[in-house]
Amino acid sequence: MSGEEDIIREPKGDHNRRLSLGMDPDRFADLAGISVEDLRKYELSSPDQDYDSVIAARVAATLNLLENNPPATQVVKNR
Repeated sequence: MSGEEDIIREPKGDHNRRLSLGMDPDRFADLAGISVEDLRKYELSSPDQDYDSVIAARVAATLNLLENNPPATQVVKNR
């Protein structure tokens, strides 16, 4: 294997990345090509729990794409 699926994912961290983009679960899941149920199951995975590596790779790829080209929903706060 190569690419995103080789990287150990942190589902809670990916959840926080999605939130920082201001993306609701429905829209994000649609962009990632996964179901909202799969997204929620992945994001709620505990550190000692296995998760679907295909779902994780899709989430990671979508997060990377969105972070490189942030959606209008992302709010940046500078102090």
